[in-house]
Amino acid sequence: MKTTLLTILLALTAVVAVPAAYAEDAGGNSTAAASEGNKIGDALKTIKKFATGKKPNTNAKYYILLESASWCGPCNQEMPHVVKAYKEMLKTKQVELILMSHDNDGATAKAFMKKYHGNFPCIIAKSADAKVIPGFKPANGIPHAIIMDASGKVITEGHGSLVAKWKDHCPL
Repeated sequence: MKTTLLTILLALTAVVAVPAAYAEDAGGNSTAAASEGNKIGDALKTIKKFATGKKPNTNAKYYILLESASWCGPCNQEMPHVVKAYKEMLKTKQVELILMSHDNDGATAKAFMKKYHGNFPCIIAKSADAKVIPGFKPANGIPHAIIMDASGKVITEGHGSLVAKWKDHCPL
């Protein structure tokens, strides 16, 4: 009986063991190992057309997906802060912001970006292109931001105002 119980315990341990591809950071959080590569960047490379025409940095360390729309009052209030934050992100070359527009078409999204002098890539959130991005699922409310590492692991998400606080979540 002792041998059978020991065998079962060893088998259960093998089933729940953490794969070698994962490790823990100093805070005890599980993190994906570097071998996972840049899943977000690779997915972005497959997208042929961005509403604003700007191609994203596919070698970034972090990606911020901002769900927004031209018809959304709070989104319009956030956009000047988003544009300012993006200028800072560009200097690092390690953080990329993608607008996931909830507008119905690229022309409307592009006009929204132009209104605020936004110079970042834009995808229509309900398009097939948006579905290729690992970890992206349209939110129930906007503005909504998702900050992820290059492997697609969500670091944090919440109100669009997170974009202005990107430095708190993207250690460079």
